Amino acid sequence: MLGELLKHPRALLLSLALHLVVIGAMFINFHFADRPNLIKAGQVEQTVKAEVVEQQQLEAMQEEKRREAEKLKEAERKKKEQEAKRLADIKKKEAEKKRKAEEKKKAELKRKKEAEEKRKAEAKRKAEEKRKAEEKRKAEEKRKAEEKRKVEKKRKAEEARIAEEKRKAEEARKAEEARIAEEKRKAEEAKRAEEERKRKEAEQRRLAAEEQKRKEAELKAKLQAEETQRRLSSLQEAYKLAILQKVRRNWIRPPGSEKIPECWVRVIQGPGGIILDVTFGTCKGSTQTYRASIESAVYKAEPLPKPGDPSLFERELNFNFKPE
Repeated sequence: MLGELLKHPRALLLSLALHLVVIGAMFINFHFADRPNLIKAGQVEQTVKAEVVEQQQLEAMQEEKRREAEKLKEAERKKKEQEAKRLADIKKKEAEKKRKAEEKKKAELKRKKEAEEKRKAEAKRKAEEKRKAEEKRKAEEKRKAEEKRKVEKKRKAEEARIAEEKRKAEEARKAEEARIAEEKRKAEEAKRAEEERKRKEAEQRRLAAEEQKRKEAELKAKLQAEETQRRLSSLQEAYKLAILQKVRRNWIRPPGSEKIPECWVRVIQGPGGIILDVTFGTCKGSTQTYRASIESAVYKAEPLPKPGDPSLFERELNFNFKPE
C-alpha cells in the first residue's frame, strides 16, 4: 500500500493532511474535555468517512491506471506482431523474387551452354566430313595414278611384244593381218555387245533394288511419322490434363458461390513451369471473387507439370476450367 501511495504523492499529502486534522481534533477534545459542547462527536466520524472515501477513490484511480497500462501493453504487443508479420511478408516476397531470378539465370546459362555444345558438335562434324572427303579424294587420286601406271606398263609391254613378233614374223603377220583384224573386230563387237547386255541387266537390277529400297524406306518413314504423331498427341493430351488437374486440386470454392460457370483461362508460363500471367476469356455468369479463386489456384499450381516430350512445351496455355 505504501509503495502505491509513493507513486501518487498528491494523494499521499492529502491523506497525511486528513490524519493530522483527526489527530488535532482528538487533542483539542482531550484538552478541553470539560467543554463538550465545543467539539461535536460527529466531526470525527465524518473525518474517518472522508478518509475511507478518499482511499477508495485512490484505489479506483490506481485500478484505472493499471487497466490503461494493460491496454497500452496489449496494443504495443499487437503492433509488434503486425510489424513482424509485415517484415516476414516482405522478406518472403524478396526471397521468392530472388529465387525466380536465380532460376531464370540458371535457365539462361543452360540454354547458352547447350547452344555452345551444339555449335562445337556441328564444327566437329563438319571437320570430320572435310577430313573424310580429303582422304577419299587422295585415295581416288592414288587409285587413278596406279591404274594409269599399270595401263602404261601394260601398254609398253604389249608394244614390245608386238614389235618382237613383228620382227620375227613380219610377212606371215601381213598375210594374216586382214583375217586377224576382222576376227578381232567381230570378237570385240561380240564382246562389247555381251558386256553391254550384262551392263544393262545389272543396271536394271540395280534400279529395281534401289526402287524397292526407296519404297520400303518411304513406308517405314510414314509408319514412324504416324507412330510419332500418335505418341505426341497422347503426350500432349496427358500434359494438358495434368495441368488442369493440378489447378483443380489447388482450387478452393469461394463462399456463397451457388452457380459455378465454366471459364476459359489463358496462362503464360516460362521455363520450368513458372507462371508469368493469368487472364480470362469467355466466363459468362462469373464473379470477380470466382475468377480470383481460379487465378489463385493457377498460381498455387506453380510450377506447372512438364510435358513428356520437351517439344510439346507451350508458353501460352488455354484451357476450359470446369470445377466439377
